[in-house]
Amino acid sequence: MVTEDFTKKPLPAITDIDREFWDGVNNNKLVVQKCLDCNTLQFFPRPVCVHCFGEKLGWQEVKGTGKVYSFTIVTVPRSPAFRKQVEQTGTPIIFAAIDLDEGIRMMSQIVDCKPGDVQIGSKVKAIFELVEGTDFKVPKFRLEK
Repeated sequence: MVTEDFTKKPLPAITDIDREFWDGVNNNKLVVQKCLDCNTLQFFPRPVCVHCFGEKLGWQEVKGTGKVYSFTIVTVPRSPAFRKQVEQTGTPIIFAAIDLDEGIRMMSQIVDCKPGDVQIGSKVKAIFELVEGTDFKVPKFRLEK
């Protein structure tokens, strides 16, 4: 019988559609899809353009800077792995919608600050953090001073 260790953070199942994104993150770069027909940038990776439904998609590196569109403070995560993080650090998780400077919105964590430091409109910059116990990186954000 196989049992899952719920105290470990889940990792994404990488597909052909999002492999370039995760390869970029692994190399400390934030890359997003770009439609080669209409030049629209999009995140999260998809098989077609959300603007023109074109199937010719490439990738473009973005600066990784933006502003907080919205956020929530998670003090009691449902996931045992994230609950463990909150208990060990004594800091709630700040989960945010980030509007990147290039006009794309993505969801991520804001780290290395107190919840009271985050405001809607706060400037942020992407960082790339290893998931504990793995060699897998995920993009997160820090407040810019």
